[in-house]
Amino acid sequence: MILKNKVKQLRSVMLMTALMVSTNGYATTATSDFQSWIPVNINVKLTEQLRGFLELQPRVGNDHSHLTSMIIRPALGWAVSPQATLWVGYLMQADSTSPSSNHYLIENRAFQGFTWRDTANEKQFIWDVRNRLEERFLPSNSDPSIRWRTRVRVEQLIPNHTDWSVIASEEIFVNLNDNANNVQLQAGAQQNRAYLGFGYRFAPEFQVETGFLYQHVWKKDPAGDQNNKIWMTNFNLNF
Repeated sequence: MILKNKVKQLRSVMLMTALMVSTNGYATTATSDFQSWIPVNINVKLTEQLRGFLELQPRVGNDHSHLTSMIIRPALGWAVSPQATLWVGYLMQADSTSPSSNHYLIENRAFQGFTWRDTANEKQFIWDVRNRLEERFLPSNSDPSIRWRTRVRVEQLIPNHTDWSVIASEEIFVNLNDNANNVQLQAGAQQNRAYLGFGYRFAPEFQVETGFLYQHVWKKDPAGDQNNKIWMTNFNLNF
C-alpha cells in the first residue's frame, strides 16, 4: 500500500514537471533561420594617418529566399599607431518587417570605434580586436538604443600556401540602456556571433573569405531566442 502511494506521488510529480517544461518550452521556443550575408568591405589609406572605410552588405534570409536586410556603413579612421586606429561612422540599415515582406523599416546608427591589428610568427598569424559603441535610432523609438560590441578575430596563413588562410572570430553585443518602447532592447547581453571560415588572397589588395557564422540573439519572454545559421562571404578590398 505504501509502495502504491509512493508510485502515485512519483507519477504526479513527473506529470507536473512535464507540464511545467512543456509550458515553459512553448513560451520561449527558440526560432532559427538560414541566411546568407555578403559584405563588401572597402578600406582606403587616404593619407599617412587618415583612413576611409565603406561596407555594403545585403543579407538574404527566410531560409535563403528573401532579401531581409541591406546595410550601408561608411566610416573615417585616424591611425594613432601602425596597429591602432580610431573610427567614427554612420550606418543605414533597411530591415524587412517580416521574413518575406517587401516593406522595409530604416535604422540610422552613429558609431565610434577602436581597432588594434597586429601580427606574430613572422606575419603568418594576424589578429585584431575591434570595439564599437553604437547609438541606434530605430523606427518608432524616440530615444536611441546604446550598444557596445567587441570582436576578436584571428587569421592563420597556411604554410607554403600563404594566399590561403584559416579565419575565426568571436563577437559579443551588449545593450547599455533600457528602451521603453521595445522590450527586446533592455540592458544586458544582446547577441553573440561565432565565425569559422577560410580566405584566399587573389592579390595584395583583394581577398575573399567565406565560412559559417552562428548568431545567437537573446530575447526577453515570452519570445524565444533567435538562432541563425549564416553562410557569410566577405569581399575585402584594400587600397
